[in-house]
Formats: sequence, C-alpha cells, structure tokens
Amino acid sequence: MFIDGKWIDREDFEVINPYTLEVIKKIPALSREEVKEAIDTAEKYKEVMKNLSISKRYNILMNIAKQIKERKEELAKILAIDAGKPIKQARVEVERSIGTFKLAAFYAKEFRDEAIPSDDKLIFTKREPVGIVGAITPFNFPLNLSAHKIASAIATGNVVIHHPSSKAPLACIELAKIIERALKKYKVPLGVYNLLTGAGEVVGDEMVVNEKVNMISFTGSLKVGEMIAKKAGFKKITLELGGVNPNIVLKDANLEKAVNSLIKGSFIYAGQVCISVGMILVDESIADRFIEMFVNKAKELNVGNPLDERTDVGPLISVEHAEWVEGIVEKAIDEGGKLLLGGKRDKAIFYPTILEVDRDNILCKTETFAPVIPIIRANEEEMIDIANSTEYGLHSAVFTNDINKALKFAENLEFGGVIINDSSLFRQDNMPFGGVKKSGLGREGIKYAMEEMSSIKTVIISK
Repeated sequence: MFIDGKWIDREDFEVINPYTLEVIKKIPALSREEVKEAIDTAEKYKEVMKNLSISKRYNILMNIAKQIKERKEELAKILAIDAGKPIKQARVEVERSIGTFKLAAFYAKEFRDEAIPSDDKLIFTKREPVGIVGAITPFNFPLNLSAHKIASAIATGNVVIHHPSSKAPLACIELAKIIERALKKYKVPLGVYNLLTGAGEVVGDEMVVNEKVNMISFTGSLKVGEMIAKKAGFKKITLELGGVNPNIVLKDANLEKAVNSLIKGSFIYAGQVCISVGMILVDESIADRFIEMFVNKAKELNVGNPLDERTDVGPLISVEHAEWVEGIVEKAIDEGGKLLLGGKRDKAIFYPTILEVDRDNILCKTETFAPVIPIIRANEEEMIDIANSTEYGLHSAVFTNDINKALKFAENLEFGGVIINDSSLFRQDNMPFGGVKKSGLGREGIKYAMEEMSSIKTVIISK
C-alpha cells in the first residue's frame, strides 16, 4: 500500500503465479476503516492538484513514461509471472503504457476551454477536475489500463486513489514506485496518488460508497459494474464491462486476412481481453473453407510457460476460472455444439477451443474470458440480428471488400466500436473506447477520459 507518501508492507494475502501456482509475494489487504482513512487523507490534496500547473502535470507524465521505458523488460517479466501474460505480449503492453502516459502529457497541454457566441456578454467554459478519482483496475492489463485511468486523472488535475486487482497487483505496485519518484522529482506532495491493495468487496466497495470520492473509473465484470451503478449515488462513474464481441465474415472477404486477424483476436492472452473475439458469424457459402483454415491455424499456436519466447497462449488467471470455462464448454456441447478443436484443461491452462454452434448456444450469450470461440453459419440477412441479440455492445467487426456493405453493417451494429477488416481486438490508445447496452457507461481513451474526469464550469461576464 502507498498512502500519503508512505509505504505500508504487511503479508495479508498471497499473490499466485497462474502458471506455476506458486506464491510470488504476500501483500497488504486494507480494512474498510483503513480505506476510509486513506480517502480522508487524499481529500487534503484536492486543491494541490487543482492548482498544479499544466507544465508540471506534463513533466510528471513524461517522467513516468521515461521511467517505464527504462524498466521495460523488468515490467514485462512481472506481467508474465503475475498475470500469466506471454512475455512477447507483455512487452507490447509495457510499450503501450509508455505511449499512454505520453498521450496524457500531450493532452494536458491541448485540453481546451471554449468560447460561447453571445450578442452582449462574454461567455466561456472552464474544465475543472472532479476532485478525487477512484481508479479500479483489472488483472488482464494491469499496467496499461492503470495508465489510462491514472494518466488521465493527473492530466486533468485530480487526486488518484488506485485499487488494482488482487489477482495481479505486482505491476501496479511497481508503477506506484515510478509515480512516487516522478512526484518527488517535481516536488509535488506524494498524497496526490495513493495505492490501496486488498479485496474488492472491501477496498473497492468503500471507494464506491464513500461520498468524498468524486468519481469511479472501473474496468471489470458486468456483475461488479451493476453493483457500482447502484451504489455510487451522485458521483460520476465510467464503466468498461466487456462483452461477447461478434466478428462477421462476409462471402467476399479476404479469407486469409480474416483468419490471421481472427486467430490473434481470439487467442491473444488466452482470450482474456474485453474486446477479444466473442463469436464468429461466417457466411454459409464460405463456412466450410473458413472453418478448415481457422482450425488449422489455431493448431499452430504454442501453449505453455508465459516466460517462454515461443508461447502464444498461457494460463488463465486462476484454476477456478479455468474450471468454470471447462463447465461452460461442456454445457455448450450438451446444447448441440460441435467441438472442432481443444476443450482440454491442464490446471489453469485452457487449450485453444473452437466449436460450431447455433445462435442460441450459451457461448453466444456468455463472456468466457477464455480461448474459446463459437462459430455460427449464417446468411448475410440474419447476421446483424444475431450480432445485436447479445445484451452487450462493446466491439464488433466485419470482414468484407464491399465498402457499401461495410458502411451498412457499421450503421446497424449496436456497438461502441465497429472495426472493418480487422478483428474486434483492435484498440488504439488515443481513440474513444467504450460500449453501449450492458458493456458500460462513458468513454476511455485519454482525451475522452479527461472529459469524463472533469466538469464544465460556464463563466458569463456582462458589460
């Protein structure tokens, strides 16, 4: 824990390596009273951050990016050990987090107010920080998703209380040390950033219900997101809750390109990405050929130790989750799904799995967060209806060489993002990111998160 510039080291709970299942480290778990005290302390620094100059915010963010770059390989190895992320994918996450902090530094200087036309008055707006931002981050991108929330909050002049997932907190602890050094370098009180470790039902819950916290930025499950929405009261909230992301392959698509893109979108980080491919809808006329190509390509994936440079698919975050996935696949087969590949589990590893199913199968309604892909044969006329039938609405994708069809699908798919000729996995850190329906509220992507983390004040001056 890092509270008001002080590190607190206790051995309250174990952090487990999801591949070896060994204990990596023991770290503190705050009580509810300790969380309340931390929030009370953080409140003292609201005016400090509000009045922090733009140039200091810029310098702090750039310094954080510089330090991450200097520790790139070390941080990648922590992600591989702590979160089970294959090392070559972990390096990409570290690189993205560097860019995320740099983007926030840029937008700290470019975040502009607005002049409002008026006949006889001077009217302009001011963007002001909300105050205290509670950042609750998940296990799957511990570094970059933390970067998105923390960097945006600093850029807008907010105090940050950061609660990382207890399943993979170690990269976030190292990030806190980096932030500490940056704040010291520019002589900013360390209490403007606080790291609170522990159980979500204690730490996260107190952050949500505590009236001194002005905003919650949460990435995680629908179940927890719904609880936050009910408990948050009048504080601002942004929720990124994942989805079952449909990827559509039309009969005129470039199949080789579609297969390569969908393999990556389906199996990178063992499918534990909120915008991973959730289901594939393929035109009936090309389905046989597509399925053969997709299955054969999936067979080439290397499964195993995240620290091995050859590994494409590592473990799921826990044995418990892998066992749950195993049960979902069994149910999908009981409902008539045809197993084409995989279906095997070894401790926390779940091997790449592909099934052919109908639209009512459980896999088309459930976010598995696993390397499990249902494929549906469909005609073009029913694809939009099938895709929109899910209660989620984060990302979707369409593969086609016909621009008119691409625009038709983009217009009619009920999702926060529609990607043409790449999988639903695509995300660029400077674009607006978020969903509709039960995939969440608000938008991330640095500039857009900064808008969420600030309030508009209108100033009117009469002659």
